[in-house]
Amino acid sequence: MICDACNGRGYVEVNETCRICGGSGKTKSFDPKISGELSEEQIQMFLKGICGVCSGTGTARRMEVCKECRGSGKAGKCRICGGKVIGEGDLCKECRKKPHAYLLKNSCGIEEVRLNRVYVGRVSAVSEIGVFVNLNKRLRGLIHRKNLGNAKLSEDDEVLVKVTGIRPTGEIDLTLSPMDGYSVVEVSKDVPFYRIADLETVVGKMVGIKGKVTHIRQTSGPTIFTIIDETGNVNAAAFESGDRAYPEIKVDDVVKIIGIVKRRDSKLQVEVLEMERLLGEEAYTISKRIQHKLEKLSEPEFQGFLIESDVLMRLKEEMLAVARTLRKAVFESRPIIIRHHWDADGTCGGVALERALMELVEKFNPDPEAKYFLIKRKVSRAPFYEMEDVVKDLDESLEDAERYGDKIPLVVLVDNGSGYEDVPAIRNFLIFGADVLTIDHHFPDEEVDQYLLHHVNPYKVGGDSNYTSGILCVEIARMINPECEGLEVLAAVSVVGDRSEGEVGEYVKLAGLPREKLYDIGLSLEYEGFFLRFRSASQIIHEILGFGRKDRQQKLVSLLSSLAKESIEAQLETAMEGVKVQMLPNGIALAAFDVENYARRFTFPPPGKLTGEVHDRLKKQYERIVTIGYGPDFAVIRSEGVELDIPRFVRELQEEIKGGGVEGGGHLVVGSIKFIPAKRKEVLGKLATKIGSL
Repeated sequence: MICDACNGRGYVEVNETCRICGGSGKTKSFDPKISGELSEEQIQMFLKGICGVCSGTGTARRMEVCKECRGSGKAGKCRICGGKVIGEGDLCKECRKKPHAYLLKNSCGIEEVRLNRVYVGRVSAVSEIGVFVNLNKRLRGLIHRKNLGNAKLSEDDEVLVKVTGIRPTGEIDLTLSPMDGYSVVEVSKDVPFYRIADLETVVGKMVGIKGKVTHIRQTSGPTIFTIIDETGNVNAAAFESGDRAYPEIKVDDVVKIIGIVKRRDSKLQVEVLEMERLLGEEAYTISKRIQHKLEKLSEPEFQGFLIESDVLMRLKEEMLAVARTLRKAVFESRPIIIRHHWDADGTCGGVALERALMELVEKFNPDPEAKYFLIKRKVSRAPFYEMEDVVKDLDESLEDAERYGDKIPLVVLVDNGSGYEDVPAIRNFLIFGADVLTIDHHFPDEEVDQYLLHHVNPYKVGGDSNYTSGILCVEIARMINPECEGLEVLAAVSVVGDRSEGEVGEYVKLAGLPREKLYDIGLSLEYEGFFLRFRSASQIIHEILGFGRKDRQQKLVSLLSSLAKESIEAQLETAMEGVKVQMLPNGIALAAFDVENYARRFTFPPPGKLTGEVHDRLKKQYERIVTIGYGPDFAVIRSEGVELDIPRFVRELQEEIKGGGVEGGGHLVVGSIKFIPAKRKEVLGKLATKIGSL
């Protein structure tokens, strides 16, 4: 809003012929009257016969008031017709003559009110002395009863009023000024605009900011808008008596805000007086600037892996891509759902990501509650992302999107998400605009990749299941947030819990704890997780993993692991009675037992865990053994010294047994199969035949 002719200075420089030398640049004398205006250098020039006024150029410069803006330095567009406005004012000559009224936005104070102007107001109260009219949320005036005439006004009526007086006390006198066919001219306070990073210097002052809305949270009081620019982010609180403030503003809109900078606890907050959506070139420029900054902020920091590993090095780029995607989601305030299998490995992987992301949110997000609604860790009871899970996640996400304007989340599948059985749930979420990525160590199915944003899996680079999901998530968590501490124990617990072997044993050494202690921690996780069912219970799980008080962790792990061992021993005593071992022609020992009849239902250990414990006892007697724990509609498979391919078995059984409802999967040598109860005998028979033909 500055004059183009004078660049906002109010004056222009004019070149003219020097009146002293007549344009020649030379002179033999000069008027003594101007000697007081000359410097010593100019006088010396005159003594040498050179005009000191124009320095010998023959041309002199003088300043004159800018004719365009009449010295104000200001110019702009008419707020009604958009035409050019010269000098002070916000309306052109023609529009000033037409009916118009001013609407004071909430940033305006008494200093913006002008005598004899007509304003748009709203009746706030009717009393014996007259009618009180709000000009905005900060200003109120009075129409005295004697000035009402025959007008009948009610509370909340919109009226046009003229300012007839402003008293030293700040009281505003009004009169009714009705008119037809009038235009409304909005008036905002002229405030300085600051970058978000610089708001610390203007606490307590009214300022303006421009940025993008990344999150909206409606509370019982204000509506909280999280605003980001290229320098940082800040919460903007708009008060609207419990209702959603500025309902026209959506997530990802670029906005201009005028408000008062205040401190809430340890963080800054802008109390919104005005908020307006920006469009066009200005919005595009701001958005692009923010996007460029986000790309730089989202770049993960790689400080090397905790151990030397060719497999991890081959996975490095995909892991960095996952870390980059998760960091960007945090900076964009996009919700992240971490769905992991409930066992020790899956839990350790999920917690590693949860802690790294929550600490990042705490550091960069101005809302102290943000980490709870942006990062959601959830448990999957099945070893795959089943429809029961996705329906819950999807319903919750759509509800949050409807109520709070949340973005559709980024879904991270941990210790599952690699098999074809995961595809239906993944596709269901994709329909609504979610992005899904997988961090897993089960044997992958090629079909699932077409639905995933990223897929980290050791099998894809020549590795195997010894590289647990916990290991992969710990290394990715370190890329996301290098400042996150205590993650080595999570990797070690996952290694011991999943009985991984080989070079990954280095993680156990890094943890600095004996294997027995790590085993007890993993067993405690599974014992507590069994009774938590579908609850993630972050506080309890974090205590077990040592992120709380160390003395309490020791007592908790000691108690839970002892209870788990007692339950396992009690169940094993009966389960071993039901085990039947058959030596197959190929030398493989096939052990089977009926879980339904030789184990208690709905208690720890569950069928999968119990089958694993039975298998651990039997493998001490047989070098090559496959153990099957079966129920009415399922079979759990464990093996030792046998090269199984359970996903292939499942595909073959689906083709061979029509109507059997066969599904399942897992690792190549460890997994589970579901089927229709009526087909149990046929499924188990064909499964035994396939094992015998290896």
